[in-house]
Amino acid sequence: MNETLANTMNMIRAISANSRIKHGRTFGDFLADRIVQSATEPTLLAANERLQKLMNTDIGWIQESTISAFMHTASRHDAQTVLAWLREYPRVASMLCMLEEKDYEEAIGTISIQGISNRGAAIPDASHEISIRITCLNPLAHGADSKAGNATLFRRMRVLSTEGSILTLPYYAGNALRGQMRDALADDFLRAMGIVPRRDNPPLALWFFHTLYAGGSLEENSAAERALKKHIGESNSLRVRGIREFRDTLPGLSLLGCALGNRVLSGRIRVGDFRPACRQWGNGDIDVGELFEWLYLTRRDDHEDTVDHRGMIASTECLRAGTSLLGGIDVDGYAMPLERSALGRGLQLVAERGYIGAENRRGVGRVSIECENAPDPSEYREYLENNKRTILSYLEALGAVSHACD
Repeated sequence: MNETLANTMNMIRAISANSRIKHGRTFGDFLADRIVQSATEPTLLAANERLQKLMNTDIGWIQESTISAFMHTASRHDAQTVLAWLREYPRVASMLCMLEEKDYEEAIGTISIQGISNRGAAIPDASHEISIRITCLNPLAHGADSKAGNATLFRRMRVLSTEGSILTLPYYAGNALRGQMRDALADDFLRAMGIVPRRDNPPLALWFFHTLYAGGSLEENSAAERALKKHIGESNSLRVRGIREFRDTLPGLSLLGCALGNRVLSGRIRVGDFRPACRQWGNGDIDVGELFEWLYLTRRDDHEDTVDHRGMIASTECLRAGTSLLGGIDVDGYAMPLERSALGRGLQLVAERGYIGAENRRGVGRVSIECENAPDPSEYREYLENNKRTILSYLEALGAVSHACD
C-alpha cells in the first residue's frame, strides 16, 4: 500500500466527514467536484488547504494523528504522484470516502499509483510564420467544456510528454483568438463603410451579419443562398469568376473564411493554440501549477433588508498576471497581399483592444500582445477607404445591405 496515498485519503475522509457546508446534490458528486478544484493546486499541501476551505471544515475537528500522518508524508518524493492521481481520479477518491471503514481499508490497499506522474515535458511547438506572445496583465479566464460544480476550470489538453507520461496542460485556443479577430475586423469594416455596428438591430441582412461576425452557417435554400446564386453559382457549378470577385472585394472575409448558403469558402490562415510558458510545455522554467489562481465571481443582493442571501456564488480558474502565452499564425502561400494586410489589421485591432478570454466585463483578461513578422495593415485600410462606394454597391447587389447604408 502507498503510505502517502493512504495518509492523503485519510485526511480527505476526515475533511469530508467534518464538513459543515450545505448543498443540494448527492454528497459523492459534490465532494468529487471539490476534489477536482483543490487538485489544481501545485502541491499536495496547498490542495489539502484548499479542500478544507471548499468543504468549510474546521481543522479542530480532525484527529491530531490524521493531521500528523498527512503532514509527515505530504512533502515526500511521491507526493506529486499522489496529487497527479487525485487529478486523474477525483471520483474514485470521492467513492473511497463514501465507504465504511472496513471496506475502505480493503479498497485503499489495492490501489497502485505507480507510473502516474507529471514528469517530463511536451514536445516543443513548431515555429510559426507570425510569432505571437501574449502577456497577462491581470488574471486570464478561458473556460473548459466541463465544470466542477459552480467552478469553471481553465481549458486544458492531454499531451504525451517526452518521457512517455500523459500531461494535462492549460492552453488558450487559437480558435478563440481567431473569433476575436473576426469580430474586430467586422466592426472595423462596417465603420469604414459608414455603417454603425449594432448587435441588437444590425443594419444588415441577417445572413450577412452572421457571415461577418460568426463565419455564417450552412443552410439549404436560405436567403443567402438565393442571393448568391447568380453571383457565385450553384454548389455543383461554382462560378470561379464570382468566387474571385467575392474574395477580392471582401478580403477580410476571405482571410478568415466563411459559409455562404450551402458552400464553404476556406480561410487563408491557421491560428495555433497558445501555450503558457512553463516547464511542462517545454518553453519556460516555472512549474505549471504555479501559474494558476482562483477568481471568485459573486453577485451580492442589492436589497439591504434581505435576510437570506440569494446571490450567485461561482469561481473560475485563471492564469496569473505575468503569465506569458506563446503561439502564432501561419498564412497560406496563395493568400493575396490584401488578405495578408487584413490579417495585420486584425492583429492590430485585437492588440489595441487589449482583452481576451472570458469575464472581460469584470476586468479579467487584460493582456499585451506582441507580434513578430506581422503584415502591414495600411494597404487594407487604404483599400476600404478608397473603394467604399464600390464595396457598398457589391453588397447591395448581394442583398447584404440596403441603399440606406450608403
